[in-house]
Amino acid sequence: MDTIPTPAVNPLVVQHNALVNAKFDLNTHEARLFLGLLARLQRTDTAFSKCQLLVREIVPNTGSNNVYDQVRRMLKDFASRTLTIEKLSSDGRPLKKPSFTVIPLLAYATYLEGEGMIEAQFNDLLLPYLLELRDNFTKAQLTELLKLKSANSYRIYWLLREYAAFGKRTIRLDELKAILGLDQEYDRFNNFRARILDRAQAELAATDLPFTYEAIKQGREVTEIKFSFKPVTANQTVAAPGSNHSEWEAAVLASGVSATSLPLIQARLTAGDYDLGYVRYVLDTVKGQVQIGKIKKEGGAVFKALTDGYLLPDYQQKLTAPVSKKKPNLSANPQRKKLLSELEDARNSLRFIQTAVIYNDDTRAVATAEVQAKIDQLEKQIAA
Repeated sequence: MDTIPTPAVNPLVVQHNALVNAKFDLNTHEARLFLGLLARLQRTDTAFSKCQLLVREIVPNTGSNNVYDQVRRMLKDFASRTLTIEKLSSDGRPLKKPSFTVIPLLAYATYLEGEGMIEAQFNDLLLPYLLELRDNFTKAQLTELLKLKSANSYRIYWLLREYAAFGKRTIRLDELKAILGLDQEYDRFNNFRARILDRAQAELAATDLPFTYEAIKQGREVTEIKFSFKPVTANQTVAAPGSNHSEWEAAVLASGVSATSLPLIQARLTAGDYDLGYVRYVLDTVKGQVQIGKIKKEGGAVFKALTDGYLLPDYQQKLTAPVSKKKPNLSANPQRKKLLSELEDARNSLRFIQTAVIYNDDTRAVATAEVQAKIDQLEKQIAA
């Protein structure tokens, strides 16, 4: 059969937050295959390509005589996996009223006899969750994800990575189990703690996202898990170019607004009731009123201003007021920020290519030349 061109391995993997929080169950080998497919998506892709992966990428120990029989069985199960995921609007944003759908994960998956290769392709229904993403998405370095061993650790890593900007995330226990596909298992919390949480904690300790957690109880029953970790600073690679999601969300949460209130604010942003400038205006205005003692509960005041919009007239008046001419702040220019973020991604990619064992001498040289050319181009655009 003809060889299918396989996209290069991307050191940066990205997915929509709806996919991060989708409900589906994968075993360890399936999680590695899912990651391998993610790593072959490129920022410029507009459609899914057929991808080929070496079996040893998924099953490192290929010395066993029955390993390929295991792969065939794994692909049969993996090709039938479905996920329960939040529907998106035509522009890739969450709907005002959340709605969920069940869709297949893959278009197909097959083992190429005699070649030691797996061939697979994502289901086209996942296009708005994986390609041409503009906001509401999370990205992570492949080098960190490759350190993980269990499927549940992969999922927990992504759940925490989504909230990396502010260093904490609290999830209802029943919701976490559902996301991991374990809602019918682990009736005893001690078992869930030992086999899922403690294992994920041990594995993530070797990544850039080590965490601690606290089991929160109502009465004698554990109802929530509070994860804590070191926040990612602004100069680290988390938020995607052109995405304001982690920035505004982290700032609103830092003011004391509950995470459960974020969809209400997102809905007003999506509807065009106001822009992100108003969010910043509210945060700055309320903080100033707190400092002079006019407001005691900052989070409540921010929430009210963002849901009721009572500061909108003041904000709009400020926008129309004459402004003094100032030297433009190039660092605040959206296009410049986008180029700087892409340059950081490209430099991370170059470091990955220079050391990753998945490249041989030939593919490493080609990939290095391509990424270096991209870095040179971005540096010229920024300097212009």
